[in-house]
Amino acid sequence: MPSTAGFILSGLLGAATRRVQVQLIGKNYPRSLDRVTGYVLSSALFVGGYYIFDGYVDNNRKLLQRRLAVLREQRAVKDAFFEFEEEPDHRITADKRGRFFSLFDKYGASYK
Repeated sequence: MPSTAGFILSGLLGAATRRVQVQLIGKNYPRSLDRVTGYVLSSALFVGGYYIFDGYVDNNRKLLQRRLAVLREQRAVKDAFFEFEEEPDHRITADKRGRFFSLFDKYGASYK
């Protein structure tokens, strides 16, 4: 949304640009009214440009915020996926060797 400060700044930049143009050319105007027309047109061009491009900047800002929100959600889902604590497996079948093989190793250790 265009702001008052943006309009004032763009108007001043337009006037400053016209001032630099006049200084570079070195033109002297016979009447003050002839000088004002160029300043008004230059300032109006800058103010119009600000008004037009502010809409594009605002749309891009909204699009960026939406994309960042989606990325934050994806990161939260990813973080939630990796947030787990490994608990020991308490099932009977969790013992990889089994009772028979543990007894076999226990009693067969003297023969090794």
